[in-house]
Amino acid sequence: MKILKHIFLHSIAISWALLAAMPATSRELGAAYGREFQENTDIEQYEIFFREPLSFQREFESGFRLLSAVEIGAALIREADSDKDEGGRFSVMPQLILSPHPNVYLVAGLGVGFMVGNFEFTQHDLGGSFLLNSKLGIQFLLGQHFNIGYFYYHQSNADIYDHNQGLNMHNVLLSYTF
Repeated sequence: MKILKHIFLHSIAISWALLAAMPATSRELGAAYGREFQENTDIEQYEIFFREPLSFQREFESGFRLLSAVEIGAALIREADSDKDEGGRFSVMPQLILSPHPNVYLVAGLGVGFMVGNFEFTQHDLGGSFLLNSKLGIQFLLGQHFNIGYFYYHQSNADIYDHNQGLNMHNVLLSYTF
């Protein structure tokens, strides 16, 4: 759907404008690209996300830090080289972040969300609009503001619909910390 692409691109522009007006407090804005790796390798995802730190933090004697955050994400999900309509995903995901070094972050999160548009692809049926999702990955801070990383992304509907093929994706990301 061209409308979903339009909404997705406007979401990116609005997010950047809002973040530019906010004071710096380790907020993070990023984009990621993912590809399904199990059943239908033609499914790809283009995601934007905003991560807001939460108040829970713990510093250990070993120098490790445990942080908390919440991530708000939007993604365009589509079949590569297909004329089928795209689907969109919106989700909220609380996360725990373990930092063994000031420039390395191990991230784990579990969230909920919903899909709009298409969620039934040629060889892959995601079932319906409600979803549970999770991420597990690593990020590296480059300089003072830029991050690169890898995430394993999983999405499922917890068998509340007749179909629950879910998504299992490799994702690479680039983000900016304010």
